[in-house]
Formats: sequence, C-alpha cells, structure tokens
Amino acid sequence: MRVILTGGGTGGHVLPNMAIWHEVKRKHPRAEVFYIGQSGDTIEARLCAHYGIPFCGIQAGKLRRYVDVKNIVDAFRVPVGMFQALRVLRRERPDFVFAKGGYVSVPVVIAAHMLGIPIYLHESDVTPGLANKICARFAKKVFVSFEETRQYFAGEVQVVGNPVRKEIFHGNKEKGYAFTGLQKNRPVLLVLGGSTGAVALNKIIEHNLSKLLEHTQIVHVMGPGKSFKQRPRHTGYVAFEYLQDELPHVYAIADFVISRAGSGTIFETLVWNKPMLLVPLPAEGSRGDQIENAQAFVARGWAGMIEQEKTSAAEFAYIIKDFLSDQKALDAMKVAQKKTGVRFARESVEKIAIALA
Repeated sequence: MRVILTGGGTGGHVLPNMAIWHEVKRKHPRAEVFYIGQSGDTIEARLCAHYGIPFCGIQAGKLRRYVDVKNIVDAFRVPVGMFQALRVLRRERPDFVFAKGGYVSVPVVIAAHMLGIPIYLHESDVTPGLANKICARFAKKVFVSFEETRQYFAGEVQVVGNPVRKEIFHGNKEKGYAFTGLQKNRPVLLVLGGSTGAVALNKIIEHNLSKLLEHTQIVHVMGPGKSFKQRPRHTGYVAFEYLQDELPHVYAIADFVISRAGSGTIFETLVWNKPMLLVPLPAEGSRGDQIENAQAFVARGWAGMIEQEKTSAAEFAYIIKDFLSDQKALDAMKVAQKKTGVRFARESVEKIAIALA
C-alpha cells in the first residue's frame, strides 16, 4: 500500500494526519506513507521530521474570503503547486490521497484527480472550510467529525469524529506531576490555546491568575511565540509555549480544561473524559467554525462555553470560578462524555483506517 497524506497550516489540519499515518502503519507495516505539505518551516514539515515521515514541500496559495493584494500573488502559487504535486504523485504512484484540509491540500487534490488517483477527505469542523469545499467535489468519500456536517457534502459521507493521535491516549500521572512540578493534592486546570495559541485567552488567564490560583493549580499552554513578556511567577502556575511528547502526561493530571474550540483540541480533551469550558475564537476573527464546534459539544453535554466578545475580563473570573466549583455540573459533563463521546473520539482513527483499507 502506498499512501499520500496532505493538509497543513495549523495543527488541526496536520495532527489528525499523524494519527492516520500511525494507524495505517500499524495495520499495514509494509505500507509506504508520504506527506505533501507547504514548503518552508511549516508545522507539517516539523511534525513529519519529528515522526520520521517522508515529506515533500510544494508552493500553495492561501484561499482568502476577503479582498487582499496577496490574493494576486497566491493565485499564481496554486498552479505552481499543482504541477509540483503532479510530479510527486507520478513518482510515488500512491493507491490513494488522504486530504485533511488547509489550502495546501487543494493543488494536491486537483493533481490527484487529474491522474485518476482516489481521494479521501476529512473535515474536522461542523462547517467545512473553503479548501475542503473545493476538494470535496473530487473526493471518493468524505469523513466528518459531526453529524451536523453531512448536509454540506454530496456523495458518500461517514461520521467518524476527529482522528486523535494514539500517543495522546497514554498519558502518565506520575510523569505529568514530575514534568510540571505541581502538587498531587490540589486540582489542576489545563489551559490550551490550540497549536497556534490564543493571545486573548492568554490575557484572560493573566488578568485573573491570582483569583484562579485560589482554587486550582494551572498548566498554561500559550502557543508558539505567545508567551507573556514578563511571565508571571506564582506557586502552582506553570506555562509552556508548546507541548508535544509531554502533552498526554499533562492531560493525565488535569481535572478540567479551558480551551479554544478547534476540533483537534476538543476531541483530544474528550478522549481523556475531562470537563471542559470552551472559549471559541470570535466570529469577527474567523469564519465562526470554533463557535459552531463549541455549540455542538455543549448540545451533547460534553462542554460549557463562554462567548469571548460578550464577556468582560472581570466576568471571566466569576464564570470560571463557578465552573470549577460546580461539582454536580462537572460530574454530569463527565457522565455525558463517557456515555456518548469518549468511545466515539477514541475510535475515530480506526474507523477511517478500516474504510481506507
């Protein structure tokens, strides 16, 4: 079996591909898996180097929904990337292409379609991004994370959840406490901004840090380049720009999670059956996908939600305090997750791998 994976730009487009790579190799040890992503120092290039996956970089033009002079330059990058992808696909002759979204996937999918190579697509969010809307017309099958997403795609659609890397399942509490230096006898709040971080969420935590530390210890994953100019020094507070191999151990010691609502992060949290309070990226700074993801989790009883644009910094402290202290609500959330969510999230990657076999 020969497989091409593609997708890039953020962890949400790349990390699920790492899960697919691992599962394909587990089921088919002799399978050859290659990755086509955007050239340069990109998250997909770094992760492929970390996991030892052969990587080929191509040019890709960002697909913007707004007027920008960069659209002119990027319009020329798409056909260049397509010809580069054609060259790679002809050389590697894959049995299929698995596309995870992000603008780099568009030239790869078009090239695969031109060569008659089967294309499988996965959409993480409730509503599809522009790249996946374009790619879907060429796909043999579309996998989605939410039942609500079916309506956006014609043809064969399978609801599978969002693929989570298997190493996320295997956190160790002792390693988590040793890594963070936190105490075992106090609760731990894990704050996650996603693979690219969240400046606004970081500021909310900074503004309310003293009040929050009265009730809990905090592990704060801020995002690459998003750390405070003067990092607060408080007992019971530890901050990191990014976690890779250590993240499962940090999940293991967390009692609750506050995070953005990117599909990758919230499905990882669901795997761990942790109560979560979601602060989705506001609509004015996105296409509203995180808001819809958060609403879907809230509707299932898997999470609570705060609307950032409607909440002052002072109000956040009270909302978070109430969230942390309402044990009945936290227990109900864990029960709902365990009943309908945890197994669904854990089995996602296996369902996809079976369908691809």
